[in-house]
Amino acid sequence: MEIRRSQTRESRLKPSPSPLLSSYLDALPHALTREHAEHAKKAQSLVSCIIQDLVGMSSQHNVTFQDIIPILHQIANRFSALCLDDSWVRKSAGCSGIKIMTCTPDLGVKWITDREVDLVRTLLHILKDLPLDLPRDIDDVVDVLTSVLRISNADLDFHAEGAMQVRNKLIHLVGIFFPELQSSNPVVRQAAQTCIGLLVKLSGRPAVDLLMPHRDRMLVAIYTKPLRALPFAIQIGMIEAIRYCVSLDPPLVELNDELLRLLHETLALADAEDANLLGRGSPRQGSIEVTKLRVACIKLLTASMPLTDFFSRQHQTRQRYEALQVTITDFRTYLA
Repeated sequence: MEIRRSQTRESRLKPSPSPLLSSYLDALPHALTREHAEHAKKAQSLVSCIIQDLVGMSSQHNVTFQDIIPILHQIANRFSALCLDDSWVRKSAGCSGIKIMTCTPDLGVKWITDREVDLVRTLLHILKDLPLDLPRDIDDVVDVLTSVLRISNADLDFHAEGAMQVRNKLIHLVGIFFPELQSSNPVVRQAAQTCIGLLVKLSGRPAVDLLMPHRDRMLVAIYTKPLRALPFAIQIGMIEAIRYCVSLDPPLVELNDELLRLLHETLALADAEDANLLGRGSPRQGSIEVTKLRVACIKLLTASMPLTDFFSRQHQTRQRYEALQVTITDFRTYLA
């Protein structure tokens, strides 16, 4: 009925869902956001069948795929809207809806390619908006995110006429993930690294080639902030971002005064007494954060050693650093 309605609509009129389609669109979130896992799974199966039936109608007489696109677009908008809701149940339901669209034959590739950037931003928003103490089902979101990237970048061709457009598209995509390397949320940092690594693999291009256009903007934001004045989670995120850049081959960062100053500050943080780092708050929680900070500092200092003679000229500093390494290793063994 909706297809026939759209075919008879005057061209000057803006497409809008009928009351019947609106009732379906309102019912989809209601079904997918069931608290009971078994109910939600049945709803996902039903929604998948509805979408497959819609796509299958394009093979009928007097029906084209363009007649179906507006309906699918309305459904997809509801999925994206769910991802932006506050509760995890609704975010998860929106992610499930996007997964259904990507897995539908004869629809997934074109649908993802046309909306790749919007889908990436929406799925990344889910991870960024989650509280740190809610890790459940996060792997599902990352899997859908990587599936979107894998499908839309499966056939990259840098030798064709549009090679420059392909490169610019990749650089734009990488630019979405690059700032998240310094996120205070470790889940977001790991997802960003995973997605950048996947794009590097799919393109066959060095990571530095894709990241270089965005390098200065991120490094300036890190170098101009005193680490000590920031909360532990933000300090860790910034240190981890620099470690990632240093660990690339070739390194993305240059050996300059700003990097050396940051390494000195990192060493000072790793070597500081707990009492000097901890402020008010839970002593136990603070101790855990301090330990995470020290681990991040040691990982950055270790990664920077091949890049600079920062330690070779300062024997006392190197001895302090090596002692810290032993302390962190002993602490990890104790926790294990």
